Amino acid sequence: METKSDIDLLRSSVREFSEKVLMPVAKKIDAENFISEDILNQVANMGYFALRVPDKYGGPNLSTLESAIVVEELARASGAVAVISGISGTMVAYPLVHYASEELKEEYLGRLSKGKIGAFALSEPCCGSDAANITTKAEIDGNDYVINGRKTWITNSTYADFFLVAARTGKQEDRHKGITIFVVDNKDCIEKSKLDMMGVRGSGTSELLFKDCRVPKENIVGEVNNGFKIIIDGINEGRVVTAAIGLGIMQAAFDESLNYAKIRETMGKPIIEHEMVQSMIADMKVKLEASRLLIYNAAQKIDNNEIDYPMWSSIAKYATAKWGVDVVRLAMQVEGGFGYSKESNVERYYRDIKGIEIGDGTNEIQKLVISRSLAGKITSVRK
Repeated sequence: METKSDIDLLRSSVREFSEKVLMPVAKKIDAENFISEDILNQVANMGYFALRVPDKYGGPNLSTLESAIVVEELARASGAVAVISGISGTMVAYPLVHYASEELKEEYLGRLSKGKIGAFALSEPCCGSDAANITTKAEIDGNDYVINGRKTWITNSTYADFFLVAARTGKQEDRHKGITIFVVDNKDCIEKSKLDMMGVRGSGTSELLFKDCRVPKENIVGEVNNGFKIIIDGINEGRVVTAAIGLGIMQAAFDESLNYAKIRETMGKPIIEHEMVQSMIADMKVKLEASRLLIYNAAQKIDNNEIDYPMWSSIAKYATAKWGVDVVRLAMQVEGGFGYSKESNVERYYRDIKGIEIGDGTNEIQKLVISRSLAGKITSVRK
């Protein structure tokens, strides 16, 4: 179990790295929609693409709570880097840790530990939230499966060494009962079309076309037609990590607007001495700290494998996404015209935070998960 001193030391280390390495290039990453190999290598050397990988495979062996703190601190500097870390280090690593064969663990967790990046290819043009309806097919051919289909909104694609791919191995009408997860190396049978996103620019989000991608049977994660369980388990963890990224963006926006309010003067005094600004600052602080408590609580529930952790994961994700948009909007309001310009980082935070309301399930999906959990229809899928 992590002690407070362990957590504080981890946070301090990531913050120092973020301020030294990421903050100076964050605007460039956003403007160019790309992260240089040099920056990626520095992030990789810190182990941030392998957060949940056990030390047995060369990883840092972080808990969900520790992983959340890492991406929170990365997001204070660069939402794009935080997202890449969160996807590779948790949503890719986590299913491999819990469901993959020992051979796959040694190979692909080992790659993450050596600084390679993984991506999770789930969403399709037809189906984002309705993951049970995916149409990408994997058809058996001897000792291999051949994958054909299209995926979209796949973060990390530009930089990925390999993908976890959700594909249909059963009939379309089987829905969630006919999906299998494969590990697929980045190769010529995958065509990538980079997407020009509004926020978290530089995260390598792309559309993928799989054309006769041949994958050995041994690259199945878990069991044939049992992949939906793995998807749900990974997403439940991913929602907490995504919320933590939102928390980092919120914190950055709050810090910047608070500092601005202390030095910007109107009517002969700093604007923080005006009651309307004080009210906005107070609202921001309350929503920021409430989000933090919900995220850390949900992360600990995952680490303890408590049966209701999916509900708390969605609570944390929904609250942080909703309040995050509020906080960054107020930060822009505090800064006024300056906040609306690209001279201010708040303009970038405003675009980045919107993605938290969409990725890993929209706000509306989170409310469905919460209500169904309360009705006893959703609990932990992990034994």
